[in-house]
Amino acid sequence: MSARQCVRRFPAVWDENQPLPCPCGLCLRAFDEHLLTKHHMLPKSRGGTTEHVAFLCSQCHGMVHATFTNRTLAAEYTSLEQLRNAPELAGFIKWVRKLPAGRRKKNHPRRRKR
Repeated sequence: MSARQCVRRFPAVWDENQPLPCPCGLCLRAFDEHLLTKHHMLPKSRGGTTEHVAFLCSQCHGMVHATFTNRTLAAEYTSLEQLRNAPELAGFIKWVRKLPAGRRKKNHPRRRKR
């Protein structure tokens, strides 16, 4: 994600010395660009390329992979909109949006949807 994309999403004036905040693709909380991780919407093991990448905070990224297998992600959740609407993640997304961006909690293992 480039700095220009962050500016479009957060049009407020920022200090030049401060990194621009970028939104997590799932929870939409603002993070410094370097804190977001790349999530392959179509897993590389299922034929995904660099075109199929979304930027997620580490907590959301961890929860996606704790909840779904790569097979399920490739078959049912190939877009951010589909992930945001996934009933298995609804409670997590509602909860995590209330947290400040700097807060990190460990995601507990979940029964994965196959």
